Amino acid sequence: MSDFIAFDKSKLGIEVVDQSLGIKFSPPNGWGLKQSSISRKVESRGSFTNPNGNFFYQPIYVFFDNTTGGLLSVGKVETSDTTISKSARLNYYNSLLNTKYKKNEFAVGNFVHSKIYFTQLKFRKESLISYKIIFENSSGDLIQFDYTIPKDFLENANLSIKSSVGSIQPM
Repeated sequence: MSDFIAFDKSKLGIEVVDQSLGIKFSPPNGWGLKQSSISRKVESRGSFTNPNGNFFYQPIYVFFDNTTGGLLSVGKVETSDTTISKSARLNYYNSLLNTKYKKNEFAVGNFVHSKIYFTQLKFRKESLISYKIIFENSSGDLIQFDYTIPKDFLENANLSIKSSVGSIQPM
């Protein structure tokens, strides 16, 4: 578990409670809430014959650390593909990301915390390290936490990021 989460409350910012996401969580301490000007991100399954096969990540919250340049976005992942059952969406989405990032020093891990089954995707792209934490809330919606930090600041921010992941709780 210590590879994925920590429980140091001194490393956490203010608690966020969101009914639409069905969760509560805390960003890393010192990471300020910003205007969510990040637009919807399309993760394609790569088929022109099935344009509905895309996944869409819509950040609702964006937190930024002015000191390190760290960024946390939190939101829902949705698809317009009605042929995918709710139970299979998580597997399809994880598989899509696995394929997309496998050339970027990619690692996958799974863990359970607060009765939630989490998948963590870690990858490096140039000088940035990203952690995508993906899970289903109690309503079956896919939720994604996306932590990105410059590699040079990862060692100092690692405990804060793990504590933030450890703060995720269902409502």
